[in-house]
Amino acid sequence: MSDRGRAELAAANRESNKTVRRLWLVGAIQAIVARPVFLVGGAAVDLHTGSYRPTDVDIVGVVTTEELADLLLAGFTDLAGRHLRWDYSDGSMELIEFPDTVLDGHFEQVRLGDDVVVNVISVESLVVDRIHQATDGSFVTYEEAVRLVAAVAHRVDWEVVAADLEGRPEAVYLRSMEWAYKILTASGREDLGTNHFAR
Repeated sequence: MSDRGRAELAAANRESNKTVRRLWLVGAIQAIVARPVFLVGGAAVDLHTGSYRPTDVDIVGVVTTEELADLLLAGFTDLAGRHLRWDYSDGSMELIEFPDTVLDGHFEQVRLGDDVVVNVISVESLVVDRIHQATDGSFVTYEEAVRLVAAVAHRVDWEVVAADLEGRPEAVYLRSMEWAYKILTASGREDLGTNHFAR
C-alpha cells in the first residue's frame, strides 16, 4: 500500500477543530488520488462562515474505481457508490461524497502545512451555487442561502457573482437574478441587491 495521504490522515485524527480536520481529510484524499480535488457543499459553507453543520464532506474531482480502492486501503469505509466514511481515532466519523467530477466555478486555496494545500470552492462560486439551488427547488433552502449571504456579504465580490449569474442560460439567469436580489434584501443588504441584481 502507498504512503500517500498517511500524514494528512494522521493530522486529521489529531485535529480537534472539526472544520480543520475536514480540510485534512480533503488533503488526504487529494494525496491518495494524486490530483486536485475541491471541497464544496456544506463543509465549504462551514469553512467560509464558521456557523454551519454539514452532514457530509462533498468533494468534487475525478476519482477512479482504482483510486476508490486505494482510499479503502488507506482506511476509508465503502458505503456504496461514491460514498465513503472516515472513522476518526476519537470515535467520531465523517461521511464523504463525490457528487461531481468537475468544479462549477472558481476555487481558493487553504494552506494546512508546508506541503499541503487544499482547494475550496470560492466564496463567490459558493454564493452562486446556493442561489441556484435555492431557486431550483433542490435541497438547499432559501433560508440557507440567506444565512450564507448574511455571513459573507462583506467579503464577496458581488460584481463577480452578478457576472456569473448573467453568463448562465437565460431562464436560469432571469430567475437567479431575481432570487439574488430577494436573498440579499432578506440578508439586510438591499443596497447590494439594488446595485448588482435589480433588473
